[in-house]
Amino acid sequence: MQPALKLMLCTVLSFAFVLASEAQQSGAVMGSQLVEVDGHKLHVRTSGLESRKKGNPVIVFEAGIANSLEVWNRVLPDVAAFAPLIAYDRAGMGKSERDGEAPSPKYVSGKLHRLLQKIGADPPYIIVGYSWGGALARYFAGYYPDDVTGLVYVDPSPIVTQTMADELAPFDSVGAGRAGYDALWQGFTALFSDASPAVKEEFKVLRGLMEQNPKDRDLRPVPDVPVVILIAAKPYPAFLKLPYDQQAQFKVDVRHRVKKLQEWAFESSHGTLVVSNHTTHAIPREDHHLIVWAIKRVISSSAGP
Repeated sequence: MQPALKLMLCTVLSFAFVLASEAQQSGAVMGSQLVEVDGHKLHVRTSGLESRKKGNPVIVFEAGIANSLEVWNRVLPDVAAFAPLIAYDRAGMGKSERDGEAPSPKYVSGKLHRLLQKIGADPPYIIVGYSWGGALARYFAGYYPDDVTGLVYVDPSPIVTQTMADELAPFDSVGAGRAGYDALWQGFTALFSDASPAVKEEFKVLRGLMEQNPKDRDLRPVPDVPVVILIAAKPYPAFLKLPYDQQAQFKVDVRHRVKKLQEWAFESSHGTLVVSNHTTHAIPREDHHLIVWAIKRVISSSAGP
């Protein structure tokens, strides 16, 4: 399992209260509503859709695993100042109703697409995906290539584009091997034992994808649109007891992710990869200005010369 995912899960546990407090203090003027899609209500926060000019992209935010839209609390007000946007809670997350469906990338993408249609948010879209949300953003762009005009990946893990051998490489480099990899997963399985059913379902989907052969993951080509990838290179304090040097493994893994994710950037004729060593995986909280910059860069690149 990539340290990016480990940091993501730690972020969920450590920052939930802080993010909830910021939601009350942000003072951002945005519309919040429950929208029925496929017979179940999704919690949606929007801004600027009514005054949107024809052809201007809508910024669509996809949160990480177990995250609600509140993870974007510091980002949304700044983005609302220059672009129409939508953030939402996936089914069973935050204030959205659980629908009982397995949250596969195809299902999540289809439901998001129907939500956007339901609220009158026509394409084009710039999808901003955080961590696991980055993988979901990539899938969405593959399923709806004509609708997406840009992508921002906020510290994603390259799990959906790499093999099990790739997954094990950072562990092999520090002598931990498959045993270290399995120990990490066992730790997270225990960590998720008390999670909500919806979180457990997402975790199961993620694990299932990692165990599949890449060719069986239904990951379709991404359109040639502007892309910015943000990689967090500051380690987060260890919170699981594991049989290897976690800091050494993290350093190796950062280099591994840079190598793998640069291929995502190379797929775009306007691709940018940024490595930040002053923020952990919690970029939306620790350096939200970096995300705002990335969105502006994609918008300007999408507009052409």
